[in-house]
Amino acid sequence: MTTPSNTSKINDKINFHLSDSGRIDSKKYTLYEVLIDPRLDKLSLEERLAIFNSFYEDADRNNFISSRRYVVNSSAVERNIFDPSINQVVRVVNFGSNDYLNMSQHPRVINAAIQALETYGAGSGASCITTGRTKVKTDLEEEIAETFGREKALVYPAGFMTNTGVLSGLLRSNDIAIVDMLAHASIMDGVESRNKIFFRHNDMRSLESAITKSSSQYANKIVVVDGVYSMDGDIANLPEISGLCKKYNCKLMVDEAHAFGVIGKNGLGITDHFSMPPNSIDILVGTLSKAIGSAGGFVTGNKDLINYLRFASRPYFFTTAPFIPAMAAALESIRIIKSDEQRRKNLWTNIGYFKSKVLGGGFNIGPAETAIFPIILGNHNHVIKAAQIMGSNGVLVLGVAYPAVSKKQTRIRMNVSSEMIQGQLDKGYDELCNAIRQVKLEELANTTA
Repeated sequence: MTTPSNTSKINDKINFHLSDSGRIDSKKYTLYEVLIDPRLDKLSLEERLAIFNSFYEDADRNNFISSRRYVVNSSAVERNIFDPSINQVVRVVNFGSNDYLNMSQHPRVINAAIQALETYGAGSGASCITTGRTKVKTDLEEEIAETFGREKALVYPAGFMTNTGVLSGLLRSNDIAIVDMLAHASIMDGVESRNKIFFRHNDMRSLESAITKSSSQYANKIVVVDGVYSMDGDIANLPEISGLCKKYNCKLMVDEAHAFGVIGKNGLGITDHFSMPPNSIDILVGTLSKAIGSAGGFVTGNKDLINYLRFASRPYFFTTAPFIPAMAAALESIRIIKSDEQRRKNLWTNIGYFKSKVLGGGFNIGPAETAIFPIILGNHNHVIKAAQIMGSNGVLVLGVAYPAVSKKQTRIRMNVSSEMIQGQLDKGYDELCNAIRQVKLEELANTTA
């Protein structure tokens, strides 16, 4: 498919260079230009679809569409992936997973899911508000509340839905969300149609300025941050953020997704990490799909909050209850995480080892301090090509290009996990170096040709 011939006539500011295939050149453009750019708003749906698919087909031709690959075994340290570009299965070391403690592969977790499937079947049949609530869900919510020292909890089918559901349920026309500018996309979607103001990432002066600007205008202020940031692997400055919230009478909401199971003396997340009491955070949300190794999301807090959200959060109210085997797996996983500290110790040994390798190699990993390693290259094409090369050479990574991050912050994201061995970490590092070297040599050859 080629770019519509009338694109520039509809809006003379929209023009695309074509590749030699006659499609929008995926080496010159990013998803922003073909999917997000506000100038596309004036086009018809058919024209927007044509533009996107022209870009998509060129990217697919260049083997840039990693999502066409699919896994044929579990989310283990080593995965078997079918690569349609070469029409065969390749075995890779898995640096692309958020399963930090490899709990998705734990025999007890798998068995809990199997037993729930045999007991309850494949679906709950209704929303939790009607007839879909199960004992498994009740037990899981009680376990989550007890784990975080809260009164009650609410489990959603997905972590993304949890953030959007909580924020849309709480924020009214006279309220405002004060959001870290690098917060997760689910948080951004949750405040999309609400009053909001953003502050510079983990910058306490910027946060205080945003709070004071909002103080006289709104009835309720909710500061929203990630506990551990998914793209940078750094930790929110909870002591100062919580202090500012108390000083200015703001509520604090923290997304625990990448923190629980990873940070803290007992692996219980950000309050455990800073040795702070549970009431340091008013609204704690999290996911069951990262260190817990299952699927779903949760919010926990005092009983008044949870009772309110059960009815005010439309995504919760109108959605079929979460997949029961996933909840059973999550319940068993949380219990194991709280009792088996060796997995977390192994993870931190691997974090320390891999961090010494990448820093020793001169790579820029920004403020990373957890299991997430952003290898910041600052070049869109380098990121896409290097991730492709690493995948072909047996190392699965995520290429994070613009607009997921800014153009200067484009990176290869590599996540380490508990059960990786030193040889696998070494392979990840060696193939990273090899891919970067190859990309630069190819660029030099094209420049001088």
